[in-house]
Amino acid sequence: MSVAVIAAILMLAGVLAISIIGKVRRRSSFEAFADATAELRVTSTRWSRPVAAASITAEVGVLALLIWPGTAAVGLAAAVLLFGAFVIALAHAVRQGSTAGCHCFGPTSTPVAWRHVARSGLLAAAAAGALVGATTLPTVSLGMLTPAQFLVASTIAAFITTALVRLDDLTWLVRGVPQAR
Repeated sequence: MSVAVIAAILMLAGVLAISIIGKVRRRSSFEAFADATAELRVTSTRWSRPVAAASITAEVGVLALLIWPGTAAVGLAAAVLLFGAFVIALAHAVRQGSTAGCHCFGPTSTPVAWRHVARSGLLAAAAAGALVGATTLPTVSLGMLTPAQFLVASTIAAFITTALVRLDDLTWLVRGVPQAR
């Protein structure tokens, strides 16, 4: 159980870290994310920058709670709420027929789709499952694992994180390139 909880925490932390870096690594990255909040009909153009900044701030806060010693359970609860909010926002955008990019991990031209909603839902479910597991453990920390268990947990987390972050690329690989006629 502890390996699964730590793997989920590491995976969530990895996804959040990559998301934050993708949105703030350049001013143009933040601007593209802010514009996307309006294009996805999450907010009006007037409020797009404050909403984008608040979203990134929430991600930083959840990441800090996940990795700070003694606050993992609170971080997991916050992650459930954060990714749940992302599910709602993205599902609304897809239902409204938005063709804007998700910008979840930085600038993209790939339109938001149900797979992005599912990814956020999977992240919320992983956080909820880890929260349930964390409440049954006396303490949740990296030190609770043996080196071998930590290796297993970090390998699982890295694999899942990579798959989730590169979801659009994996989708392209599965669907293939349309044949020219």
